[in-house]
Amino acid sequence: MMPLLRRANDTQASEWNPVPEGVWRFHLGAPEVQFNDRWNAYQARFPLELTTAEQDRLIEEFGRPPEGVQQSFRVPAYTAGLSLGFFQKDGQYKSTKLIDFLSACLGRANEKRFREWIQKGGGPLPADDPDDPEQEIAAIGEWLRWWEDLELYGSVRHEEDKNVAGVIWARFGGPMAIGSMPGQKEEHYQSIGLGKLRGMIAESEGAETQASKPAAAKITVTRTAADRPPARRYTADGEEAPF
Repeated sequence: MMPLLRRANDTQASEWNPVPEGVWRFHLGAPEVQFNDRWNAYQARFPLELTTAEQDRLIEEFGRPPEGVQQSFRVPAYTAGLSLGFFQKDGQYKSTKLIDFLSACLGRANEKRFREWIQKGGGPLPADDPDDPEQEIAAIGEWLRWWEDLELYGSVRHEEDKNVAGVIWARFGGPMAIGSMPGQKEEHYQSIGLGKLRGMIAESEGAETQASKPAAAKITVTRTAADRPPARRYTADGEEAPF
């Protein structure tokens, strides 16, 4: 039997069962922007874990792992480059891995509207200082937090580790929006996605309005002696006294 308490000097090595292959429903943790040394570029990173209902389904369908083995409900974080797409020479918009993932998280009913907004130039709020990379990264990271706690479907495939024998990785792919399954519109979830989308659009439009407002003119009034009201004198009782 495995001990309930793991001490600091206990071995930290554990054997894990990866999420089985197939289509599963995932919950998103807090997204973040990280630098990828391999690609020498910044990427968006999305932690993924099976929803509680899917965790129960996994145990029900595949059983609990044997003693000494732990069941994983996570897959390696999904990453995508920081590109919101581009227009080709024929004028057609070309989507990206990032946009495909983000739109899927908003629910089937909201994918088209989100993509239309992106094609019109929507996206993260501009950094206060566009020449400061750290501020731009922070602005992108803040925008991605709109997707925290959202859900989507994804397919899982297994891949053997190229360096460590016997280690299997569960790779996430094929993001698919909630509501895509036949007969499962999930209107409540579509409302959640629509609320997120409306919020980020309103935030963006509010920032654009503030940026477009002209600076309030500062009016300075200089009075001459002739403009000043005549001086007055008062007695100790508060009555106006003649000069």
